[in-house]
Amino acid sequence: MSWLTETQTPSVLRDRALRSLSLPIGLANPLWLAFGAAASAGAAWWLMTRWTRPVNLEAMALPPTPEVLAIEAAPEAVIETPAVEIIAIEPEPEAPALEMTPTPEVEVLSVAADIPLADDDLTQLVGVGPRSAAALAERGVTRFAQLADWTAEQMAAFDAELKLKGRSLRDAWLDQAKRLAAAN
Repeated sequence: MSWLTETQTPSVLRDRALRSLSLPIGLANPLWLAFGAAASAGAAWWLMTRWTRPVNLEAMALPPTPEVLAIEAAPEAVIETPAVEIIAIEPEPEAPALEMTPTPEVEVLSVAADIPLADDDLTQLVGVGPRSAAALAERGVTRFAQLADWTAEQMAAFDAELKLKGRSLRDAWLDQAKRLAAAN
């Protein structure tokens, strides 16, 4: 430790510093600084691109199970039923058997196909406003199930046509539509 008490010339100090920085072992190696800078740049890039990207968690959530819906729909107060008096009813005398005649064949019409389905409120989707809902209606999409059948390419083309700047993909309209169509 005598070298600490001795007065050193600047050239000796510089030589000693250069020699300590050129050692290939330990923390004295300047490559650790380069490695630290690269790791910091990588972490900063990840934070700027992935971690801060907005994510619509509601669109990624699974639809609620029927048990949860039943529990949520149950009223808070318990409804008491009044006492019921049971009365025995005597059976009626049997009527004579009627003779069955064959009925003519009747054509069954599908009534359900003739009744138009009610349109869904597409503005329930996060990110869909009146303008987007009107544009979807112009394309014949008025129900969640119709929108859920779209492909990602169709959604991207719709997004580009209306200049939504990726809003339909960020807000996951297709996933929301699938969830809402399954709930209906």
